[in-house]
Amino acid sequence: MRRGRAAAVGAVVSLAFLGAQAAPAAASDNSVVPIGSTIVTTVPTDDLTLQLKHILTNTNTYGVTTWWNTTKNFDAQSGDPYLSFGGTDEPSIRPSAAEAVGLATALRFGAYDPVATGVPTATATAQVVRLVSSLAFRHHSNSTGGWGVSYAPGTPGSAGWQTALWASAAGTAGWLMWGSLSATDRAYVQHMVESEANRFINWTPPYYRNAAGTVLIPGDTKAEELAWDANILQLATAMMPNHANYAAWMDERLKLSLAAVARPDDRSATNGAKVINGKRLDVWVTGSNAFDDGTVVNHGIVHPEYQTFPAVIAFGAIDQALAGKQTPYADLRGFPAFYKSLVTQIWTPGPKPSQYNVDSSVTHKVDGPGGPTYAGTATGATDTADIYYPMGNDWGPGNRANFMFMDVVATTIPSMYGALDAGLTQGGSYWAPIHAEKVLNQQARFADGHTYAPGENTYDGREEMVAQYAGYAYLSRLLKANGRFSVTNGTL
Repeated sequence: MRRGRAAAVGAVVSLAFLGAQAAPAAASDNSVVPIGSTIVTTVPTDDLTLQLKHILTNTNTYGVTTWWNTTKNFDAQSGDPYLSFGGTDEPSIRPSAAEAVGLATALRFGAYDPVATGVPTATATAQVVRLVSSLAFRHHSNSTGGWGVSYAPGTPGSAGWQTALWASAAGTAGWLMWGSLSATDRAYVQHMVESEANRFINWTPPYYRNAAGTVLIPGDTKAEELAWDANILQLATAMMPNHANYAAWMDERLKLSLAAVARPDDRSATNGAKVINGKRLDVWVTGSNAFDDGTVVNHGIVHPEYQTFPAVIAFGAIDQALAGKQTPYADLRGFPAFYKSLVTQIWTPGPKPSQYNVDSSVTHKVDGPGGPTYAGTATGATDTADIYYPMGNDWGPGNRANFMFMDVVATTIPSMYGALDAGLTQGGSYWAPIHAEKVLNQQARFADGHTYAPGENTYDGREEMVAQYAGYAYLSRLLKANGRFSVTNGTL
């Protein structure tokens, strides 16, 4: 099986395979519009896309072998058409939803490689269909006592924390595989997406700081939570553009996307007056979740892992492109500042910068050696000095998939007022191949294609997260090559 650096050979991908899955049949509910069969007709063969495809193939290999048969032991569940996930909490649901995105992307767009994975395409298709349908069936909207929590609109509540993220991943995989789902399972997927999206109608998003600058939630930006909450609204508006709740979903989607990236200066006289997708910015946002230099505080430290959250908001651009629709500028507006900070901002070892004095929970000094977060170009699988964490990192030193996806977004998805990485001497086109190479070298250590050695990433769903990011990264390259990205600052 192939591991390590993707060679720029075998570049011609069979478009015949892309047509192997027939155009999706009409949805069981007309408010769901399937992804068009001609959204992707050209497959790019540039080096970065080939790297991403190779990473995706490695995650597919792990997913359909070790993960399915051993980690989750799903092959032992033969008595019920719907899988049991062993619980309704994050470790039970989120990893399976993330894994489904990577596998569904590869299968839907002809990137699945049965030779490399050792598992036939038909078997892999059956696995992801069962995975998606089971996730949807086990959701509370379809099964009493299922995962996710039912709330009246506008009151998501703490018990439903993060379930919108899981539903958006599972729903995206379901939408990608729509033509392979039964009418019953399509309905389950739709109910799941509707239920989670409806929770946010008329919701007031949380902020790290209020408009006066007072820290409301010490040590804990709400940026990444708002980014993943926005995902379900992004998916719902893309999947169901004719739905009765479309306008309400879209309004909340824009509000959450802008609240996630909100910085104090967004409410200045100059910036606050700017009209973003139909409303003044100081109407959309009522506080801030980041500092003006594009840094964020989480877990009581300045945390680069959480600084990659604008790429999560960019999932919405991919959803819109799949739907053949324009991306609202709100989904991309904040990205440049956060990416520039990762690439160029210089940290000096010693006392924390004074701007963080507003948050009493931030007591950590700036660790050595200093310099930018994107500290180097080493791609050795165990070399962790290439990313610098100025106040430390509590997730382990080996996570690179999120930085890789941030780079891919920067060089792939267009904005309205210049590229997302405009003005950077070394932008996404420079860093994406480096971080992709790092992930490939991590995967090359293992015959089944998984990414992390013990201690490199302590998150329970670490392998599945690589699959999800690889899926979105590869998909973004396909959509760019087919001219599917278009951004608007108009009213939607």
